[in-house]
Amino acid sequence: MPKFHILDKVDRRLLNLLQKNNRTPTRTLAEKAHISQPTCLRRIRDMRAAGIISADVAMVDPFSLGYGMLAFLEVSLSNQADEHMQTFEARMAKEAEVMQCYFVSGDYDYFLVVHVIDMDAYYQFVRRAISGSGSVRHFQSRFPMKRAKFDTRIAFDEKAAEVQVRVGK
Repeated sequence: MPKFHILDKVDRRLLNLLQKNNRTPTRTLAEKAHISQPTCLRRIRDMRAAGIISADVAMVDPFSLGYGMLAFLEVSLSNQADEHMQTFEARMAKEAEVMQCYFVSGDYDYFLVVHVIDMDAYYQFVRRAISGSGSVRHFQSRFPMKRAKFDTRIAFDEKAAEVQVRVGK
């Protein structure tokens, strides 16, 4: 059964600040949230323990590293039995090129976000991971021509008194 956690205005302010820059010193976070540094540390620790803050990572620009091709794949499996879906999901989790994998509603079973160096790398990925999997009935690729927006943050309303969030699974 899922558990719930109450995020007050201060928690949501801290989350908004951390999502902009998670290397902001605790002293600065505390000042901006109008709380003491020990209170700030405790709140952040509690949100990590609850799974609200799931990771502290460095965002790397793949394009600056030569990974110049992004592809969106819509994938239909030949068999939608749970065992086949779990096998496909486990396989995609192991593929370095797959940045995101979603089970979706509609005409396709899965939506993938794949980042590769170039078209040849994409071709090799498709042959190995998609066509070579034996479980894919059909797939369709889409290639974005321009990224109009990219953001990873969740914008928290800091004005509401409290927000109840579900934590855990």
